[in-house]
Amino acid sequence: MSHTGNLTVRAAALTGFAALCRHYGIDSAHFLREAGLPVAVESDPDSRVSIARVNLAFDNAARACGQDDFGLQMAQLRGLSNLGQIGLLARDAPTVGAACALIEAHLPAHNDALVLQSEAFDDCIVLRATVLGTGPKMHANDVAIAMYIRILRQLAGSDWAAEEVCLSRPPPRDASRFHLLFGRHVRFSAAFDGIVVRAELLERPNQFADPVFRRLAAQAVQIGAPGRGESMTARVQRSLPLLIAGKRCTAGHVAERLGISRRTLVRQLAAEGTGFLALLDDARGEIARHHLESRGQKLSDVGDMLGFSSPAAFSTWFRRRYSVTPRDWQKANARVAISD
Repeated sequence: MSHTGNLTVRAAALTGFAALCRHYGIDSAHFLREAGLPVAVESDPDSRVSIARVNLAFDNAARACGQDDFGLQMAQLRGLSNLGQIGLLARDAPTVGAACALIEAHLPAHNDALVLQSEAFDDCIVLRATVLGTGPKMHANDVAIAMYIRILRQLAGSDWAAEEVCLSRPPPRDASRFHLLFGRHVRFSAAFDGIVVRAELLERPNQFADPVFRRLAAQAVQIGAPGRGESMTARVQRSLPLLIAGKRCTAGHVAERLGISRRTLVRQLAAEGTGFLALLDDARGEIARHHLESRGQKLSDVGDMLGFSSPAAFSTWFRRRYSVTPRDWQKANARVAISD
Protein backbone atom coordinates (compact mmCIF):
# COMPACT_ATOMS: atom_id res chain seq x y z
CA MET A 1 0.00 0.00 0.00
CA SER A 2 1.25 3.50 -0.77
CA HIS A 3 2.17 5.98 1.93
CA THR A 4 -0.84 8.13 1.04
CA GLY A 5 -3.12 5.16 1.69
CA ASN A 6 -1.99 5.10 5.36
CA LEU A 7 -2.48 8.78 6.21
CA THR A 8 -4.28 9.47 9.47
CA VAL A 9 -5.78 12.35 11.41
CA ARG A 10 -6.82 12.81 15.03
CA ALA A 11 -10.47 11.99 15.51
CA ALA A 12 -10.89 15.63 16.55
CA ALA A 13 -11.32 16.22 12.80
CA LEU A 14 -14.84 14.79 13.23
CA THR A 15 -15.82 17.10 16.09
CA GLY A 16 -19.35 18.34 15.42
CA PHE A 17 -20.09 15.77 12.70
CA ALA A 18 -22.93 14.11 14.62
CA ALA A 19 -24.48 17.44 15.60
CA LEU A 20 -24.40 18.77 12.04
CA CYS A 21 -25.91 15.56 10.66
CA ARG A 22 -28.63 15.73 13.31
CA HIS A 23 -29.34 19.36 12.35
CA TYR A 24 -30.11 18.22 8.79
CA GLY A 25 -32.11 15.18 9.88
CA ILE A 26 -29.65 12.51 8.79
CA ASP A 27 -28.08 9.70 10.84
CA SER A 28 -24.36 10.27 11.45
CA ALA A 29 -23.89 6.67 12.59
CA HIS A 30 -24.92 5.42 9.14
CA PHE A 31 -22.27 7.50 7.37
CA LEU A 32 -19.57 6.64 9.90
CA ARG A 33 -20.25 2.90 9.50
CA GLU A 34 -20.42 3.29 5.73
CA ALA A 35 -16.95 4.88 5.78
CA GLY A 36 -15.56 2.22 8.14
CA LEU A 37 -15.29 4.50 11.18
CA PRO A 38 -16.40 3.78 14.78
CA VAL A 39 -19.79 5.26 15.60
CA ALA A 40 -18.41 6.70 18.87
CA VAL A 41 -15.34 8.20 17.15
CA GLU A 42 -16.00 11.73 18.46
CA SER A 43 -15.70 10.53 22.06
CA ASP A 44 -11.92 9.98 21.72
CA PRO A 45 -10.55 13.05 19.88
CA ASP A 46 -6.90 11.95 20.22
CA SER A 47 -7.35 8.55 18.54
CA ARG A 48 -5.99 8.25 14.97
CA VAL A 49 -8.33 7.44 12.10
CA SER A 50 -7.91 7.13 8.34
CA ILE A 51 -8.14 10.49 6.56
CA ALA A 52 -9.62 8.78 3.49
CA ARG A 53 -12.45 7.40 5.63
CA VAL A 54 -13.08 10.77 7.28
CA ASN A 55 -13.24 12.45 3.88
CA LEU A 56 -15.63 9.76 2.61
CA ALA A 57 -17.93 10.29 5.60
CA PHE A 58 -17.95 14.05 4.94
CA ASP A 59 -18.66 13.57 1.24
CA ASN A 60 -21.49 11.06 1.70
CA ALA A 61 -23.17 13.07 4.47
CA ALA A 62 -22.95 16.26 2.38
CA ARG A 63 -24.64 14.53 -0.54
CA ALA A 64 -27.36 13.09 1.68
CA CYS A 65 -28.30 16.46 3.17
CA GLY A 66 -27.71 18.43 -0.04
CA GLN A 67 -25.20 20.83 1.52
CA ASP A 68 -22.24 21.54 -0.74
CA ASP A 69 -20.73 23.70 2.02
CA PHE A 70 -20.90 20.88 4.59
CA GLY A 71 -17.17 21.04 5.31
CA LEU A 72 -17.30 24.79 5.86
CA GLN A 73 -20.11 24.36 8.37
CA MET A 74 -18.05 21.68 10.15
CA ALA A 75 -15.16 24.12 10.53
CA GLN A 76 -16.97 27.27 11.61
CA LEU A 77 -16.32 26.81 15.32
CA ARG A 78 -12.80 25.36 15.08
CA GLY A 79 -9.54 27.00 15.96
CA LEU A 80 -6.34 26.36 17.89
CA SER A 81 -8.04 24.08 20.42
CA ASN A 82 -8.95 21.58 17.70
CA LEU A 83 -5.24 21.01 17.02
CA GLY A 84 -4.73 19.51 20.45
CA GLN A 85 -1.10 19.66 21.63
CA ILE A 86 0.03 21.66 18.61
CA GLY A 87 -2.52 24.36 19.38
CA LEU A 88 -1.30 24.44 22.97
CA LEU A 89 2.26 25.02 21.78
CA ALA A 90 1.41 27.59 19.07
CA ARG A 91 -0.93 29.60 21.28
CA ASP A 92 1.95 31.29 23.10
CA ALA A 93 4.37 31.82 20.20
CA PRO A 94 5.59 35.47 20.19
CA THR A 95 4.29 36.38 16.72
CA VAL A 96 1.65 35.20 14.28
CA GLY A 97 4.40 33.98 11.95
CA ALA A 98 6.10 31.98 14.69
CA ALA A 99 2.80 30.33 15.60
CA CYS A 100 2.16 29.43 11.94
CA ALA A 101 5.67 27.99 11.63
CA LEU A 102 5.11 25.78 14.68
CA ILE A 103 1.80 24.54 13.30
CA GLU A 104 3.32 23.88 9.86
CA ALA A 105 6.30 21.99 11.28
CA HIS A 106 4.41 19.80 13.73
CA LEU A 107 1.14 19.29 11.87
CA PRO A 108 1.64 15.51 11.40
CA ALA A 109 0.97 15.16 15.15
CA HIS A 110 -2.60 16.23 14.31
CA ASN A 111 -3.06 15.40 10.63
CA ASP A 112 -0.36 13.78 8.51
CA ALA A 113 -2.48 14.19 5.37
CA LEU A 114 -2.45 18.00 5.51
CA VAL A 115 0.59 19.95 4.30
CA LEU A 116 0.91 23.69 4.97
CA GLN A 117 3.50 25.88 3.27
CA SER A 118 4.11 29.62 3.02
CA GLU A 119 5.55 31.31 -0.07
CA ALA A 120 6.52 34.98 -0.39
CA PHE A 121 5.49 37.18 -3.34
CA ASP A 122 6.63 40.81 -2.95
CA ASP A 123 4.65 42.22 -0.01
CA CYS A 124 2.28 39.26 0.20
CA ILE A 125 2.53 35.71 1.53
CA VAL A 126 0.57 32.77 0.12
CA LEU A 127 -0.33 30.22 2.79
CA ARG A 128 -1.04 27.03 0.86
CA ALA A 129 -2.88 23.97 2.18
CA THR A 130 -2.79 20.60 0.44
CA VAL A 131 -4.72 17.51 1.54
CA LEU A 132 -2.84 14.37 0.49
CA GLY A 133 -4.34 10.99 -0.34
CA THR A 134 -6.99 9.70 -2.70
CA GLY A 135 -10.76 10.01 -2.77
CA PRO A 136 -13.04 13.01 -2.16
CA LYS A 137 -11.29 16.06 -0.70
CA MET A 138 -13.51 19.06 -1.38
CA HIS A 139 -14.96 19.22 2.13
CA ALA A 140 -11.59 18.39 3.71
CA ASN A 141 -10.06 21.33 1.81
CA ASP A 142 -12.86 23.63 2.99
CA VAL A 143 -12.28 22.50 6.59
CA ALA A 144 -8.52 23.12 6.31
CA ILE A 145 -8.83 26.65 4.93
CA ALA A 146 -11.68 27.66 7.25
CA MET A 147 -9.79 26.40 10.27
CA TYR A 148 -6.62 28.22 9.16
CA ILE A 149 -8.58 31.48 8.76
CA ARG A 150 -10.08 31.13 12.25
CA ILE A 151 -6.64 30.42 13.77
CA LEU A 152 -5.17 33.52 12.11
CA ARG A 153 -8.02 35.63 13.50
CA GLN A 154 -7.45 34.18 16.96
CA LEU A 155 -3.76 35.06 16.78
CA ALA A 156 -3.94 38.43 15.00
CA GLY A 157 -7.26 39.76 16.26
CA SER A 158 -10.83 39.69 15.03
CA ASP A 159 -10.29 42.77 12.84
CA TRP A 160 -7.85 40.92 10.57
CA ALA A 161 -9.01 39.88 7.07
CA ALA A 162 -7.29 37.95 4.28
CA GLU A 163 -6.41 39.69 1.03
CA GLU A 164 -7.88 36.75 -0.87
CA VAL A 165 -8.95 33.17 -0.20
CA CYS A 166 -8.36 30.66 -3.01
CA LEU A 167 -10.35 27.43 -3.16
CA SER A 168 -9.90 24.66 -5.73
CA ARG A 169 -13.51 23.58 -5.31
CA PRO A 170 -16.21 24.66 -7.78
CA PRO A 171 -18.45 27.56 -6.75
CA PRO A 172 -21.16 26.49 -4.27
CA ARG A 173 -24.82 27.04 -5.02
CA ASP A 174 -24.91 29.60 -2.21
CA ALA A 175 -21.62 31.32 -1.39
CA SER A 176 -22.98 33.38 1.51
CA ARG A 177 -21.35 31.27 4.24
CA PHE A 178 -18.00 31.47 2.44
CA HIS A 179 -18.17 35.24 2.23
CA LEU A 180 -19.33 35.52 5.84
CA LEU A 181 -16.29 33.57 7.07
CA PHE A 182 -13.65 34.47 4.47
CA GLY A 183 -14.65 37.98 3.40
CA ARG A 184 -15.51 39.40 -0.01
CA HIS A 185 -12.44 38.19 -1.89
CA VAL A 186 -13.01 34.48 -2.43
CA ARG A 187 -11.86 32.78 -5.66
CA PHE A 188 -13.40 29.41 -6.53
CA SER A 189 -12.02 26.86 -9.04
CA ALA A 190 -8.53 28.12 -8.19
CA ALA A 191 -5.39 26.14 -9.00
CA PHE A 192 -4.71 25.60 -5.27
CA ASP A 193 -6.24 25.99 -1.82
CA GLY A 194 -4.72 28.80 0.18
CA ILE A 195 -4.87 32.21 1.82
CA VAL A 196 -3.19 35.37 0.53
CA VAL A 197 -2.08 37.68 3.37
CA ARG A 198 0.03 40.80 3.75
CA ALA A 199 3.59 39.95 4.78
CA GLU A 200 3.29 42.21 7.82
CA LEU A 201 0.72 39.83 9.31
CA LEU A 202 3.42 37.31 10.20
CA GLU A 203 5.30 39.99 12.17
CA ARG A 204 2.29 40.94 14.26
CA PRO A 205 2.52 40.14 17.98
CA ASN A 206 0.44 37.13 18.94
CA GLN A 207 -2.28 38.52 21.20
CA PHE A 208 -2.38 35.26 23.18
CA ALA A 209 1.38 35.03 23.76
CA ASP A 210 2.71 34.42 27.25
CA PRO A 211 6.38 33.35 27.29
CA VAL A 212 6.01 31.57 30.64
CA PHE A 213 3.10 29.48 29.46
CA ARG A 214 4.92 28.77 26.19
CA ARG A 215 7.88 27.27 28.05
CA LEU A 216 5.59 25.14 30.21
CA ALA A 217 3.56 24.04 27.19
CA ALA A 218 6.68 23.04 25.27
CA GLN A 219 7.87 20.95 28.20
CA ALA A 220 4.49 19.26 28.57
CA VAL A 221 3.88 18.61 24.90
CA GLN A 222 7.39 17.43 23.90
CA ILE A 223 6.44 17.11 20.24
CA GLY A 224 9.19 15.27 18.38
CA ALA A 225 11.18 16.81 15.57
CA PRO A 226 9.19 16.82 12.29
CA GLY A 227 10.14 13.94 10.05
CA ARG A 228 11.53 11.83 12.89
CA GLY A 229 10.95 8.15 12.16
CA GLU A 230 9.64 8.85 8.66
CA SER A 231 11.21 7.20 5.66
CA MET A 232 12.77 9.45 3.03
CA THR A 233 10.04 8.28 0.65
CA ALA A 234 7.35 9.54 3.04
CA ARG A 235 9.11 12.87 3.54
CA VAL A 236 9.41 13.44 -0.21
CA GLN A 237 5.76 12.47 -0.76
CA ARG A 238 4.71 15.07 1.81
CA SER A 239 6.71 17.79 0.04
CA LEU A 240 5.80 17.09 -3.57
CA PRO A 241 2.21 18.44 -3.84
CA LEU A 242 3.11 21.95 -2.72
CA LEU A 243 6.28 22.12 -4.80
CA ILE A 244 4.33 20.93 -7.85
CA ALA A 245 1.79 23.70 -7.24
CA GLY A 246 4.64 26.22 -7.02
CA LYS A 247 6.29 24.80 -10.19
CA ARG A 248 9.54 24.25 -8.32
CA CYS A 249 9.40 20.49 -8.28
CA THR A 250 12.91 19.22 -8.95
CA ALA A 251 15.00 16.86 -6.86
CA GLY A 252 17.19 19.82 -5.93
CA HIS A 253 14.27 21.89 -4.65
CA VAL A 254 12.86 18.96 -2.66
CA ALA A 255 16.27 18.27 -1.12
CA GLU A 256 16.61 21.96 -0.20
CA ARG A 257 13.18 21.91 1.48
CA LEU A 258 14.20 18.82 3.48
CA GLY A 259 17.54 20.33 4.46
CA ILE A 260 19.70 17.71 2.76
CA SER A 261 21.83 17.47 -0.39
CA ARG A 262 20.42 16.21 -3.67
CA ARG A 263 22.91 13.32 -3.57
CA THR A 264 21.69 12.26 -0.12
CA LEU A 265 18.09 12.43 -1.31
CA VAL A 266 18.79 10.20 -4.32
CA ARG A 267 20.87 7.74 -2.31
CA GLN A 268 18.28 7.30 0.46
CA LEU A 269 15.41 6.90 -1.99
CA ALA A 270 17.39 4.24 -3.86
CA ALA A 271 18.03 2.41 -0.58
CA GLU A 272 14.23 2.37 -0.05
CA GLY A 273 13.67 0.90 -3.50
CA THR A 274 12.32 3.94 -5.29
CA GLY A 275 13.44 7.11 -7.06
CA PHE A 276 12.52 10.77 -7.26
CA LEU A 277 10.95 10.60 -10.75
CA ALA A 278 8.75 7.65 -9.74
CA LEU A 279 7.46 9.57 -6.72
CA LEU A 280 6.97 12.69 -8.84
CA ASP A 281 4.93 10.70 -11.35
CA ASP A 282 2.77 9.28 -8.54
CA ALA A 283 2.14 12.74 -7.09
CA ARG A 284 1.35 14.22 -10.50
CA GLY A 285 -1.06 11.38 -11.19
CA GLU A 286 -2.88 11.91 -7.92
CA ILE A 287 -3.22 15.66 -8.48
CA ALA A 288 -4.24 15.19 -12.12
CA ARG A 289 -6.99 12.71 -11.23
CA HIS A 290 -8.28 14.96 -8.45
CA HIS A 291 -8.56 18.00 -10.73
CA LEU A 292 -10.04 16.04 -13.63
CA GLU A 293 -12.69 14.32 -11.52
CA SER A 294 -13.74 17.14 -9.21
CA ARG A 295 -14.63 19.80 -11.77
CA GLY A 296 -14.61 20.55 -15.47
CA GLN A 297 -11.21 22.25 -15.53
CA LYS A 298 -9.46 22.76 -18.85
CA LEU A 299 -6.95 20.03 -19.64
CA SER A 300 -4.40 22.67 -20.64
CA ASP A 301 -4.68 24.26 -17.17
CA VAL A 302 -4.20 20.91 -15.44
CA GLY A 303 -1.13 20.15 -17.55
CA ASP A 304 0.35 23.58 -16.89
CA MET A 305 -0.29 23.20 -13.15
CA LEU A 306 1.66 19.93 -13.18
CA GLY A 307 4.62 21.50 -14.97
CA PHE A 308 4.20 20.04 -18.47
CA SER A 309 5.47 22.15 -21.34
CA SER A 310 2.33 21.71 -23.46
CA PRO A 311 -1.12 20.06 -23.41
CA ALA A 312 0.25 17.42 -25.81
CA ALA A 313 3.06 16.55 -23.39
CA PHE A 314 0.56 16.20 -20.54
CA SER A 315 -1.76 14.06 -22.65
CA THR A 316 1.10 11.77 -23.77
CA TRP A 317 2.29 11.31 -20.18
CA PHE A 318 -1.24 10.65 -18.88
CA ARG A 319 -2.05 8.10 -21.59
CA ARG A 320 1.25 6.28 -21.05
CA ARG A 321 0.52 6.09 -17.33
CA TYR A 322 -3.21 5.24 -17.38
CA SER A 323 -3.73 3.77 -20.88
CA VAL A 324 -6.42 6.36 -21.61
CA THR A 325 -6.41 10.01 -22.63
CA PRO A 326 -7.08 12.60 -19.89
CA ARG A 327 -10.23 13.72 -21.69
CA ASP A 328 -11.66 10.19 -21.78
CA TRP A 329 -10.66 9.65 -18.15
CA GLN A 330 -12.40 12.90 -17.20
CA LYS A 331 -15.60 11.88 -18.98
CA ALA A 332 -15.64 8.53 -17.19
CA ASN A 333 -14.76 9.82 -13.72
CA ALA A 334 -15.99 13.41 -13.40
CA ARG A 335 -17.80 13.94 -10.12
CA VAL A 336 -21.45 14.91 -10.22
CA ALA A 337 -22.13 18.03 -8.17
CA ILE A 338 -24.60 17.79 -5.28
CA SER A 339 -28.02 18.39 -6.74
CA ASP A 340 -31.07 19.95 -5.16
